[in-house]
Amino acid sequence: MTSGHEAKLFALRQKVARFAEREIASRTDLHSVREFPYEIWRRMGEEGLLGLNLPLSYGGLGYRQPLVTAAGETLLQHGRNMGIGLSWVIHILVSRFLIMRFGSKAQREEHLHRLSTGKITAAFAISEPEAGTHPKRLKTSASRRGDFYVLDGEKDCITNGPIADLFVVIAITGVDAGRNRFSAFLAPRDTPGLSLTSGKRLDFLRPSPHCGMRLEHCLVPASAMLGANGAAYEKMVKPFRILEDIYLMGVVVGGMERQMELALNAIRKQDVNVSDEIKGCLGGLRSLLDSLKMLAYKAARFSANDILRPELLSFGLSFRNLSDHFQMLFEQLLSEARIERDSSLRHLTSDLVRTNGIARRATLANQRKLGESLL
Repeated sequence: MTSGHEAKLFALRQKVARFAEREIASRTDLHSVREFPYEIWRRMGEEGLLGLNLPLSYGGLGYRQPLVTAAGETLLQHGRNMGIGLSWVIHILVSRFLIMRFGSKAQREEHLHRLSTGKITAAFAISEPEAGTHPKRLKTSASRRGDFYVLDGEKDCITNGPIADLFVVIAITGVDAGRNRFSAFLAPRDTPGLSLTSGKRLDFLRPSPHCGMRLEHCLVPASAMLGANGAAYEKMVKPFRILEDIYLMGVVVGGMERQMELALNAIRKQDVNVSDEIKGCLGGLRSLLDSLKMLAYKAARFSANDILRPELLSFGLSFRNLSDHFQMLFEQLLSEARIERDSSLRHLTSDLVRTNGIARRATLANQRKLGESLL
């Protein structure tokens, strides 16, 4: 690692830590507010955090994935809120992976500078009610009508949906040998025929906002198609799930670092009699956290330029398994030490546990596929 990289990393950590403590940790209402804290989001844009991984030519900072992972870790360790972390990850991933990678020159020039500065927010509309993201169950369609496509269908569980100005919408544009072929479309929030619905409500990861979407004869120009016709599921949807796990690793590690700090502070404050069992729990947690951190930064290096190397699937599976083990051991520590949980520790722990449970079926399916490949 070069001295230049180390200096940049140190400066970034200091910058994010100051921002997180000033703008996020200072807020005690983030788990109960009804409205998304736009002032925090606006300040993130002003600080360059919403364009961290976009090129300088589009108003970003041009940082590679290891620095993005470091920023996520610092944001959570000092900001202590998983909801803000999730919204940040989705915004920068949609901007970098979907629009930067698959957008035409005109699409990139129209949207990326505004995304990097926080003037607009992006969201990815894949899931549907009762279908999740399963390709055989998705129904939203897009029919070609001259120079336009007409979108019809319904979406659910759109992270950042209520605050989004621009949606990447996945829809069926054809059938090939009995298999649905999907395409992606850029749809601004004010597109006629597009309306937001309450969707499935989440009682965790607040204040990250979620909603549904209804598309009723929603007309978008053919030029709004993002990437190649019929290739969106393989090229965008599947990789997005893997990359989301990679991007979230830094955030999760930072949250666990904060869990450890809160537990140690409570042990000291409550004058806990530190038994060998408690020492064993603390040692186990530290070793797990060190391993998780190494996995997070290794995965970040392997995903440079969003190229999906085969090892990334294994990294994601191992990270989830070790995270589960960490949380089980953390519960054991709280029980052994009889630590009283304040609201900060309670909310953070709940969000971390439930974040690890998101897309559990897809994770198990990937694990089975990995096993099948060995046979």
